[in-house]
Amino acid sequence: MNINFDQLEARLQALFENQILSILPGVSREERLIQKLALALRQNIVEQKEEGAFAPNTFTLIVAKGAEQRWKEPRVMNALKNVISAAVKEVGLKMESQPIITITTDETYSEKDVSIIASHTLEPVEDTKGMAMESEKSSGNAEPFPENAFLIVEGVKVFPLKEPVINVGRRLENHLVIDDPRISRNHAQLRAINGRYVIFDLNSTGGTFVNGQRTSQTVLYPGDVISLAGVALIFGQDTPPPRLDLNDTLPLKDADSSERPTAALDQDTVDIRTGSLKDTKSHK
Repeated sequence: MNINFDQLEARLQALFENQILSILPGVSREERLIQKLALALRQNIVEQKEEGAFAPNTFTLIVAKGAEQRWKEPRVMNALKNVISAAVKEVGLKMESQPIITITTDETYSEKDVSIIASHTLEPVEDTKGMAMESEKSSGNAEPFPENAFLIVEGVKVFPLKEPVINVGRRLENHLVIDDPRISRNHAQLRAINGRYVIFDLNSTGGTFVNGQRTSQTVLYPGDVISLAGVALIFGQDTPPPRLDLNDTLPLKDADSSERPTAALDQDTVDIRTGSLKDTKSHK
C-alpha cells in the first residue's frame, strides 16, 4: 500500500493547530512535535496482506519533569487521540483500537523537549480484559485485577500483563524473557496486589529502578519508567482505576521524593512468597 507520508504530516499539523495549540500553553509549531509524531507513526506501520496497513495505537510521550500535568489534562489527551485517529484514517491507515497515550517524564529534558515512542498492542484491549477476568476466576483470586496493563520494552515491544504474577529475567522460564547480559536470570517480578501491580527486585545484580530511584518493591502507576540494570520498560494501563489514597502503602522515606509518581510499599507489608498483605499491627 502506498502511503502519502507528506499528507499524513500535513493533516497532523492542521489538526494539531486546530484542536490542541489553543488548549496547550507553551507549545508551538516550531518544536517539531508533529514531525516526531509523523516519524513515529511511519516507522511503526505494520502491513497485513489481507487487512491492509495498521498504524501503531500505543503512544508514550516523554516530557520534562513538571510539564506532564498540562499534557495529562483530559481535554488535551482527548484532543491528541482525536488528532491521531483522524489523521491516520484520512491517509487510509487502520488501527487495532483507539489510541492509547501514556505521559512520562525525563529529568534531563528541558521544558520544550518532547519525545514520542509508538508501538502496537499485541492483541485487542477487550481480549486482554477478558483474559484477565478469566484468569481471576480460574485462580479463585477475589482481589481486583489490574486490567489492560502492559509494559513497553525498550520502546519496541508491547507486552500485555495478563497474569497475577509476571516473572522477568534472562531465563527462558520467565513470562517476559529479556535476552540482555545486563539482566539477571531471575531479575524482577510483577505481582497484582489490591488492584495494582507491584514490582519486586529479586536480588538482581544490576538492580531495579523506578523513575530513577532504586527499589526493592514499588507500586506501579501508568507512565512509570522502569530500568532493569539499564534496560528500559514503561508501565502503562489503558483506562486505569482512579488513584485514591493507598491505605496499604507508605510514602517514601525521603521527603524530597514527594513528587515521585509512585509509592513504595514498606518492606514488611507484603509477603513476596504469597503476594498477600501482612498484618503490620502484629509486627509492632
